[in-house]
Amino acid sequence: MRRIMAVVSTAVALSASTLIAAPAAQAAEVNLRSFAWSAEKDGKIHVLYEHWDRNSLPSDVTVRVRAKGGDAVLATLGLNDAGRCTTANDCEEQQFWTDPVELPALGVYTVDLVVRAGTAGELVDRDNGELNYGLAPKLTATADRQWVSYDHRVVTVNGTLVAQDPNTGEVKPFAGAGIHTRYKSRDFVTTAVDKAGRFSVPFDFSGYETGARLDVWFQENDASFPVTVRRQPLKLTVDTPARSVTAPYGSDVPARGKVTRTADDGTEKPAGGVGVRVDSRHITSTKADGTFSGAFPATRNGTTRLELGQEPWFENVASPSSPYDFQVKTTATSTFSAVEAAVDKYRKVTFSGKLGVTSGSYPAGTTGRVSIDHSTDGQNWSGVGQFTATYGAAFKQTAPLKGTAGSYWRLRHLGAPGVESRVHKLGRQYTEIRSDDVTPEGVRKGTKLTAKGTLMQKSGSVWKAYAGQKVRVYFKPATRGAVWKDLGSATTLTNGTFSKQFTAQQDGTWQMRYVDTVKTHYASNGREDYVDVR
Repeated sequence: MRRIMAVVSTAVALSASTLIAAPAAQAAEVNLRSFAWSAEKDGKIHVLYEHWDRNSLPSDVTVRVRAKGGDAVLATLGLNDAGRCTTANDCEEQQFWTDPVELPALGVYTVDLVVRAGTAGELVDRDNGELNYGLAPKLTATADRQWVSYDHRVVTVNGTLVAQDPNTGEVKPFAGAGIHTRYKSRDFVTTAVDKAGRFSVPFDFSGYETGARLDVWFQENDASFPVTVRRQPLKLTVDTPARSVTAPYGSDVPARGKVTRTADDGTEKPAGGVGVRVDSRHITSTKADGTFSGAFPATRNGTTRLELGQEPWFENVASPSSPYDFQVKTTATSTFSAVEAAVDKYRKVTFSGKLGVTSGSYPAGTTGRVSIDHSTDGQNWSGVGQFTATYGAAFKQTAPLKGTAGSYWRLRHLGAPGVESRVHKLGRQYTEIRSDDVTPEGVRKGTKLTAKGTLMQKSGSVWKAYAGQKVRVYFKPATRGAVWKDLGSATTLTNGTFSKQFTAQQDGTWQMRYVDTVKTHYASNGREDYVDVR
């Protein structure tokens, strides 16, 4: 790793950068420990080289200067007094100056170090450092504001950087130079000066800042701007709950209202993204229009507080409405009513019913979290899904788990222990279409096709033929956007077999389906069979 040295000069100290092999065919890629930077002496800009490599001597080293991003060499310089060291150890940590650099324009250039230039063993350390070509730089900077708020979150620092031309003595824009900027103790960011010597750096604030300061500097030139956060007052308006609430224990009571802010121009505007809490628990955040809609669990009696969270851009102003205190009384009155459960032929389990109370009332919109429970023996239960039910409103909900040949189902109130629906035992017999086929596979248009197979039913652990059932035959043409069509049906014989003949019309896919089920059996589909019609 290169050792980085601070240089007491009007030129900035250089840092080592990523090293890339020089484009010359004979040059090898290297990463030298030695490094170079720009320095001023006698009103001129030089390259100052510090030697750290033990496999070469300073007399082997040549300095090349290029424009950033370009390959053309603008100056080639040797090291003065390089012959004073005869061994690598003698030279370690010693510094060597080049002659003054003469370049066509002010700016920041890149420096390559070349060892044994022009020989078969040439080594190039490309982009070893930077050369700031300019004297007596002068930085001027201003901030467009020194405060931020919810409405104005960005502070932009604008400025100029000029320097004296080492060749002519003229003061010109210091194009390409890197202006360093930093907010508080964060890592600094470097921004390049444009051709006119101007720069503009935006700083985006989050609102959490305290004692913020923007720093801008180049070498010994610097400017600093303190920035304060102007926090806007908030106003809370609560539509519900009322000041006194009676609700079933474990239910979720709705909380709705609006939050506004006093904007920078003094007007009242919606406050979006503000957290709303009940008893220090976050329940929701305001929308862009300032409104909020959430719920809190009724699990204790007594005074309950609805208040706003501590947001970075705002301050909560004490008022009759903020925070909002109200009284809660809970009652053990939750109950399920008219609950029905069914499993359809496609194994979909559905519950319907109501969540209500045995007596008393509750705030409009009160809800409860309900678990759908499943058991294989009616004794050991596990939750397989959840949904939210509104008190007093009918619900219909599908379970995530498919029905089986026979198992147990119930509903359970998650917030109120012991509140459960009656147990439902649901199930149907499985069916399966086997040995299904459409033959022959390749036929000419107008010839006969036969769709056939066997329908089986599962009784306990044994599969048996299922006679007297209608099996439908579907076809989907091999054309873009085609849909399935029901072409006809066949009735299964005593051994469960069925067959049906059709006339081949076009290429497509065939499938047999048992969908005309009775309530005791599940539906089933056969495989998809593609037939090529020539």
